[in-house]
Amino acid sequence: MEDLQNNESQILKKHIRDLLKTPPQLLHNFHHEDILDFLKSGEEERFVMGDVIINEEEYVNSAYLIAAGNVSIWKENIELAKLGKGSFLGETFLFSKNNRMAKVICENDTILLKYERYVALNYFRRRPEKLFNIFTKNIIEIQQKKIHNMNIQLFKLKKRILNQE
Repeated sequence: MEDLQNNESQILKKHIRDLLKTPPQLLHNFHHEDILDFLKSGEEERFVMGDVIINEEEYVNSAYLIAAGNVSIWKENIELAKLGKGSFLGETFLFSKNNRMAKVICENDTILLKYERYVALNYFRRRPEKLFNIFTKNIIEIQQKKIHNMNIQLFKLKKRILNQE
């Protein structure tokens, strides 16, 4: 049993090292030590292909960082996106309680780091305010990219519909 726990700990440490090499966008412009501390504050969760991480009707108070693997995001049986290593799910969790999410399904074996809202808030309370400001700026940039991508999808869909008429 102890060997299994040591092996799992080594696997997680490898994923954290990989994430330190290429930090997730949510942690851009953090100092190396702050990135490491934030990554370590997450709780590891493992899933296999086909597992449902979050159901559509679920309310969540946490965010997930994909440490390894891939997931797909679904709303009413329509695939909205595929996300891989270094992507966050629910990155606005600090600003709104009980976010409603779409359905999130594992595309293959996946390791996630789960960040509970209160743990993340406590992490930032113990840090300089500047770090939380950087975090907030990163969230805004991520949201802008998502809006941009949705606008492109909407444009393509509208163009296809208009061309059929």
